[in-house]
Amino acid sequence: MKFKRLSRIFFAVFMFGVNCTLPPVIFAEIITLKSGKTIEGKILEKTDRYVRVEVDGSPLYYELKYIRGIEESLDAKSYFEKGLQYACEAKFKLAEEEFKKGLKRDPEDHNLLEAMRVVDNLNNGLLNEGYAASLFKGSNYLISAKFKEAIEEFKNALSMKPDDVNVNFYLGLCNFQLGQFQDAAAFLQKALEIKADGEIYYYLGACQYSEGQYAQAINSLSKELETNPDDPDAYFIIGSSHYLSGNNPLAEENLNKARQLYDKRGDYTKAKDINNLLSQIYH
Repeated sequence: MKFKRLSRIFFAVFMFGVNCTLPPVIFAEIITLKSGKTIEGKILEKTDRYVRVEVDGSPLYYELKYIRGIEESLDAKSYFEKGLQYACEAKFKLAEEEFKKGLKRDPEDHNLLEAMRVVDNLNNGLLNEGYAASLFKGSNYLISAKFKEAIEEFKNALSMKPDDVNVNFYLGLCNFQLGQFQDAAAFLQKALEIKADGEIYYYLGACQYSEGQYAQAINSLSKELETNPDDPDAYFIIGSSHYLSGNNPLAEENLNKARQLYDKRGDYTKAKDINNLLSQIYH
C-alpha cells in the first residue's frame, strides 16, 4: 500500500517541526422528510423542535415534525477508516465491503484504491493474510501518527517480504518522523535500490539535511526534482543546504525558486519565512 504522503515537512535552517495533523472525520447525514424528499448534509445543530443542516455550504432549518428519519452517511475517508479497522482485525471481507462503499462515494480516492489493490491481491492468492494484516495495522498506526507501533508492524511485514519497496519506504518514513534519521536513511536507501522514486529521494534528502550532510541532501533532492520539478519544499531544503555550506549565490537562487512556487500555491506563510531568510543572506 502506498498512501498519499503525510503533511510535508517544512524545514527551517536552524530547527524544524513535523506536522502530522490529519483532518477530522466529517460525518454527513441523510434526512428524509415526510414528503419523501431527502437532504444530505452535516447537522450543525439539533433541538427538540428543529435541526440545522449545512447543505452545499449554506445552513438550512427543518422542523422535526416534518422529518421522517435521519440516517448517518459516511464520506469516503470514513469508509476507508472503517475498512482499515476491519483489515487490522484480519476481517478482510468486511474491510472490502467498506472500501467498496467508500469508492462509490469517491471513485478516485487514492487510499481506497490502494487498499482495494491489497485486498484484490489477497483474494487472488498473491499475498498471505499475515502480511496483509501487518501491512494494514502498520498503515493504521502510521495514519494515527503512532510511529513506534507502526515500525513493529512494518518490520513484521518486511520479514515476510524483505524486498517490498513500500514497506521499506514506510519504515523510513516512520523513523524519520521519530527523528531517527540514520535508521530512516537506511530503509529509504534500501527502497531506492528496489525502485527509484521521487518521494523516496525527498525523504532521503530530508534525512541527510537533518544529519548535516548537505552535499548528499542536495544530490538526493535534485533527483527528486527530476520527477517533480515544481516542488517548493525540495528547493527550500536545497537552498538551506547551500546556505549552511556557505554558498550564498546558490542558496539565494534555490530559495527564490521555492518562494515563487509557494506564492504560486498561495502558501504565503512559507514564502514570508523564506523572505526572512533571504534578508539574512542579503545582509
